[in-house]
Amino acid sequence: MYEFTFLTPDRGAGFVKRLEAEGLSVSVSRDPMAEEATTISIPDDISDELVDRIEGWYEEETQAAEAELFRDGRAEAAISAGVWVTLADGRSSFAPIEPSIMSRMLSVLSPDEVGEFVDRVAKAVECPDDTPACARRED
Repeated sequence: MYEFTFLTPDRGAGFVKRLEAEGLSVSVSRDPMAEEATTISIPDDISDELVDRIEGWYEEETQAAEAELFRDGRAEAAISAGVWVTLADGRSSFAPIEPSIMSRMLSVLSPDEVGEFVDRVAKAVECPDDTPACARRED
């Protein structure tokens, strides 16, 4: 399942329309812990080409929403960034990250690489391992 998070007043409505126009099954949910966060989920059994187009649309939507907030003078209050952390028990939690830090991370890492990093940190927190780094095997 691919998930996209929107922290905008329209909750990604235009993005959802584009996904539905592609014939995708779209699930929209609000985060119970962060009311301003909306998660849009789609199946992950789609072509790489479509994934690339969808990621481009997501980028367009978020940049357009950010530009509108700056135009309206609401940017400081409304712009936020973060990552979804999936826990071992299946729950998800949104971890807010300072937008400038997220921007720097995404300037050198792909969203998938950031996700892998976050997954590894979550696993290490949930299942601590005190084995010295030099004695560990890559999993």
